[in-house]
Amino acid sequence: MTKHQSKVDQDWFNSRYAGEDVDDGCQNELSLYRQADSDRLTLLLSNTDFVGISHDNTYLLDKHDAQKLIHFLQQWLDE
Repeated sequence: MTKHQSKVDQDWFNSRYAGEDVDDGCQNELSLYRQADSDRLTLLLSNTDFVGISHDNTYLLDKHDAQKLIHFLQQWLDE
């Protein structure tokens, strides 16, 4: 795997990285999944440990949360 990869595949956004300088050197992934019939966005954080076991954490964002996130990211991009 390259140092950083991001892609959009239909209803998924995936961002993966390995060997990040400020990280533990293990592969990590952030995935966002949207369902057409839902007003929530599923956020999945995965971290593979040193023996290859994946640890996943999920979180749901509603549209109000997503609007705040857009605003937060736009401020960062505009700096």
